[in-house]
Amino acid sequence: MRRTIRWQIALPYLILLVIAMVVFTALAVGRSREQASIRWEEHLLSSAQVIADQAAPLFIPQVQTQSLSRLADSYLTNQGIAVAFLNPDATLIEIFNEGEPIQGEAPSQALITEALSQGTAAQVTTRGITALASIEGESNESTGVVHLFMPEGMYRPNLNWLWGLATVIIIISLLAGLILSMILRDQSRKPVEMLTIAAQQISMGNFRNLAFPETNNELNLLSQSLQEMAQHLAGQIDTLTTERAKLSAVLNQMTDGVLIIDSEGSVQLINPAAGRLFQIDESKANGRSLVEVLRYHQLVELWRKAKNGQSQSTMLEIGPQHMFLQAVATPLKTALPGNTMMLMQDLTQLRRLETVRRDFISNVSHELRTPLASLKALAETLQEGALEDPPAAQRFILRMETEIDNLTQLVNELLELSRIESGKVPLSFHRVQPCELLKPAYERMTLQAERAGLEMILDCQSELPPVFADPDRITQVMFNLIHNAVKFTPPGGKITISAYQDGNHIVFFVKDTGLGIPRKDLGRIFERFYKTDRARTSGGTGLGLSIAKHMVESHGGYIWAESEEGVGSTLNFSLPIA
Repeated sequence: MRRTIRWQIALPYLILLVIAMVVFTALAVGRSREQASIRWEEHLLSSAQVIADQAAPLFIPQVQTQSLSRLADSYLTNQGIAVAFLNPDATLIEIFNEGEPIQGEAPSQALITEALSQGTAAQVTTRGITALASIEGESNESTGVVHLFMPEGMYRPNLNWLWGLATVIIIISLLAGLILSMILRDQSRKPVEMLTIAAQQISMGNFRNLAFPETNNELNLLSQSLQEMAQHLAGQIDTLTTERAKLSAVLNQMTDGVLIIDSEGSVQLINPAAGRLFQIDESKANGRSLVEVLRYHQLVELWRKAKNGQSQSTMLEIGPQHMFLQAVATPLKTALPGNTMMLMQDLTQLRRLETVRRDFISNVSHELRTPLASLKALAETLQEGALEDPPAAQRFILRMETEIDNLTQLVNELLELSRIESGKVPLSFHRVQPCELLKPAYERMTLQAERAGLEMILDCQSELPPVFADPDRITQVMFNLIHNAVKFTPPGGKITISAYQDGNHIVFFVKDTGLGIPRKDLGRIFERFYKTDRARTSGGTGLGLSIAKHMVESHGGYIWAESEEGVGSTLNFSLPIA
């Protein structure tokens, strides 16, 4: 049955009444048992003291067990108390009485010690009450201890009647509350309760499955009005919810940033993409001024121009990452008069790709122009009569062959780099010792280093753990690094090839005593075609280090350079331990 308002009010009071009665009864029972324990503890202590005083003469000059037996029998007969006697060392004195021995736990040594020092001692446990009293001799020394024990069942009062009384009171109270609620339930007020419940449901956003009363009195018009209002609100909210969900989905999934600013310059809406672009919290941005949120005067000026009625756009670079944005401000004349929408498109990647494309074309053109110009000059020289001079013709043909080899190397390295970047280079991974990756490149480049007047040293520890790598590809990386060191180290210099363990990685390095790399170029030497000023005249395609970088990264490693101008350079790369 649907719970009425009266039941909602009465039920907590009835529950509170039951809880109060149970708690009161439990406290009363506990208090009664506690008082009973205290009374019986005091009674046993006083009885033990009396028995100790009576038994004191019976321990002089020695223990008179028969007299102690008669004393114990008298207390057992007259007062129903079982008595035991202990020596000061806690051993039991055997007496012959008619009573049953004490059925309880033997007193602890600590309790006996307390009785001997204080005169009496008592302890209440879950099994019963233990009372001890010291028996004093003529010189006030303890000659024994009286031990009384009363089981819990003998002194614990039976309070079941109190629980029964509480149960009866609770039942009577519940019945009285039930009868009173039934009497107070007035059918004339039931429609009001139903309308109240319906109004509460509407206020919480529930417009369906509402119960309205059917009456013929003045409440009928109110009931019909509420029904019509609920139906109308349900339709409008469904429409608004659908539209809001669509708008929210679009705004949240957009990669472009969107802001809506009112006529006063306060941000009314910002989507997650805009929050990421400007590194702001969306919840904190709403309601704040555009100047506080964006902090770029170009965007604020763009909004000021657009709010007058014309769309405006601009391009700007923001942040330490140098993001390149295209911002478009459009006044929302019809949808939201006085408001302006700002759309932020992140064109950073497109700009970078365009820059890379432009630099690539420029670099390739530069690298191709020199050998092609040289070939053309050699061909023209041969055509102009050098063919008639066999030694000169042979020399020109050799130079042409060298230029063709340079062009072939450039094309091959471009193709190799393209395959690496596209992930089409097959890799054959094996567990390889680091020294086995250094030796092939060292042996291959030793002769070239000697011709250049350089000393090349291989220093590798055989106990280094193996790495998981493609030996041919890593050998190619080492060859490129050594070739770079040979090219930029003057005669008389030294090149060291080695490896060491750093945590879970093996670090390979090629160290030279060459010209060094300027600090401004350290971060760019692994880019395609990038050459330092000193490398412009030293030949090469400028692709070797770029190929090495991509190959190391395909192995899950990292490559970097360390250098000091005039001292030398160290090219390092790391590979994970297998």
